[in-house]
Amino acid sequence: MNDINQIIDAYPDEYLAIKKQAKKYVQNASNIDDNQGVNILHRPWVARLNWGLMIYKGADTKRIDEAEATISKTIPNFYKCFLTNINGCFLYDISMFGLIHSLTRSFLQCHSLTTANNDWIKGFNVDQSFFHFGGGYYSDKENTGYFYGQGKIMSIRKNGKLVNEWSSFSDFLNEELLRAENEMLKEVPKKTKLIVTE
Repeated sequence: MNDINQIIDAYPDEYLAIKKQAKKYVQNASNIDDNQGVNILHRPWVARLNWGLMIYKGADTKRIDEAEATISKTIPNFYKCFLTNINGCFLYDISMFGLIHSLTRSFLQCHSLTTANNDWIKGFNVDQSFFHFGGGYYSDKENTGYFYGQGKIMSIRKNGKLVNEWSSFSDFLNEELLRAENEMLKEVPKKTKLIVTE
């Protein structure tokens, strides 16, 4: 457990919302995976290999530069920094895209940042120059996409309707993680008692 806490503590305070959620639920069957990422809050009621938080080890700058060339877009500085510390993650119903190691499905990894910007963005009625870095729950039938453009972070539906916007990455994380945690707690079976560290 100390090793997991050391990894969490090493994340910059800009990602305090993630650190707080990780610390809050770390005592619920959590572990470190083979690539030094952390899996926190095992949720077998969702799926056998499901965790509330799956946070992947940061990527090196060379891989980030290669990804930037592949998508022919500038990766914003806030997200470059994020990728060097956290190379994508799943935070309850939120997916933050990262740089995948391969197209194999033989092990769990984040959703692909390059695929998102080259392909998935086409499914959204948005400015195609926007940087597409994640997605989250909107309804049982639809997820929103997370985008950066025009100097702000936006949550946008496929039809182009703006759901929310933020002026900073930390504000975005604070609000969206709180929303996602509340949604997650609704799905916990009544007989399941979570260990919560405040």
